Amino acid sequence: MRVGILVILLPVVLALVSPAGAAGAQEKWVYADVNFLVDKNVDDFIALMRRAKGLGCTAMQVKDPQFGFMGLLPQSYHRNVARARKAAQDIGIAVIPAVFPFGYSGGYLVQDMNLAAGLPVKDAPFVVKNGAAAYDPAAVPALAGGGFDEATVAGPVGWTIQESAGNNMDLDKKVRHSGAASLVMGNFARLPRQAEGRCRVWQALAVKPFQYYRLTIWIKSSGLAAEPEDYLLITSQDGKRRHCYTNLRVAATQDWTMHDVTFNTLEASQIEISVGVSSARAGTIWFDDLTIEPAGLANLLRSGTKPFTVTSADRSVTYEEGRDFKPVLDPKLGKDSFEKTYFLPFPSFAWHKGPDIVLTPGSRIRNGDTILVSYFHPQRIYNDQVLVSLEDPKVFQLMDDQMKRVSAAWNAPGYFMNYDEIRIAGWEKQPEGTPLPPGELLARHVSRAAEIVKKYAPDARVYTWSDMFTPFHNASKGDGPGYYLVNGWWYGSWEGLPKEVVIMNWSGGKEGLQFFAGRGHSQMIAGYYDGNPVESVRSWTQKVQGVPDIIGMMYTTWQNRYNDMPAFFQALAGWPGR
Repeated sequence: MRVGILVILLPVVLALVSPAGAAGAQEKWVYADVNFLVDKNVDDFIALMRRAKGLGCTAMQVKDPQFGFMGLLPQSYHRNVARARKAAQDIGIAVIPAVFPFGYSGGYLVQDMNLAAGLPVKDAPFVVKNGAAAYDPAAVPALAGGGFDEATVAGPVGWTIQESAGNNMDLDKKVRHSGAASLVMGNFARLPRQAEGRCRVWQALAVKPFQYYRLTIWIKSSGLAAEPEDYLLITSQDGKRRHCYTNLRVAATQDWTMHDVTFNTLEASQIEISVGVSSARAGTIWFDDLTIEPAGLANLLRSGTKPFTVTSADRSVTYEEGRDFKPVLDPKLGKDSFEKTYFLPFPSFAWHKGPDIVLTPGSRIRNGDTILVSYFHPQRIYNDQVLVSLEDPKVFQLMDDQMKRVSAAWNAPGYFMNYDEIRIAGWEKQPEGTPLPPGELLARHVSRAAEIVKKYAPDARVYTWSDMFTPFHNASKGDGPGYYLVNGWWYGSWEGLPKEVVIMNWSGGKEGLQFFAGRGHSQMIAGYYDGNPVESVRSWTQKVQGVPDIIGMMYTTWQNRYNDMPAFFQALAGWPGR
């Protein structure tokens, strides 16, 4: 469920309908994304509550990433929250806030960028020159044919044609960013309707594990319609680990524009770089001047779970910060931001030139030395997903503060713990010592999270997403080194869920529904997703047949499409709950 910066789903409040656990209750929810900083947004939300109530809705789930830092918000924000809460009481509908943004974590990271989930760099070679050390450019893997200037009958020099349907690839000697030519792909509209429109070239690079690089590429497009995630793919040689998920954001039509991504080689000793398009339907795209360079200390993270270490080339000496080199911090960490209307801008962790390591006057390091540097950096996923650390104990302080403030502001009968699509974890130093596998790490984390909810709202019901806690979705055993950029798999994470936690199930599989029912969890269904409302209800109705303790369904829109609510609730009328 890749949606926006902080995706959350709603806990339903049974207090307005029937006592918690009463048989036969059927909840009907509506998902709402509200920026309580904006007066008009609150006006629209109140109007939406009235419409939803008239259709039989029992609760509105409220998402606002700013719930993560309510203590930093102006009084106008808190007045709007109070106004919405009073309106909900008058209308007779429940408003349920979401807390604990694990997966889409901007609301926590604006308070401390160093709490971002980190990927490790190990023994990166830095060379000292003129009293400062920077990544050794000689250690960068050699990329062949990045200019796409020459070709043979087999394809561009240095590259292997991976896929090309209908002769959709060539070198263009007239349209180019520099050099003699560019790589052009087009004529997709001529493909048969059943063709996927895949057109790619690739090459393999020998790399050192756990190194941090930046790829840049120049792209021009005209009328392009293609899958936005696949212009530049970086995978391990066996294809079981993808090393970068950051989208390039290529416009349908644009002049030559430089795009870049950073990536970590992680466990790989060889990677494959693939350039091209997938699911292309129309238009033309040109690629030129692909380069690879060190990412350096860009977006350097510093915290107790993410140590910074500098040693001699033979590792016999560990150099000391303050004694051998000046304190190293990245002053630009998190200073870039997404274009959002929140009170505090959320970081995008775009690449920038990071700091050098500057020697002190009495340093044991000398000019000309090669030193080995180990550290951590964050990584953006897709367009705007940034993640907070699961390992850092300081995050529990943010969780505690958030729950204290949100519960005081809303006094809600239920809260939703937003554990969803956690795509970086398991690499940092864990405070307890022995590293836990991701599944056990998450199990302990969610157990403590539920305790925090109960600390401030002992009578409230607690809810969470299904995906991170079922072996039939993101908590599977998996095949390969890990889920996305995680150091392993989430298998076993469900062991930390108290039985009273209600599961918001969106995976759609019968096995997953039965899995949670077998563990004794009540379940809600997340339906719709801006598609056909009647078909969504019909499909879920079939899937839940024979599954006990299904207590309701939610109208879930990521595009603020509320015109389909009447059809959705009409289809839902009479749907058996338990």
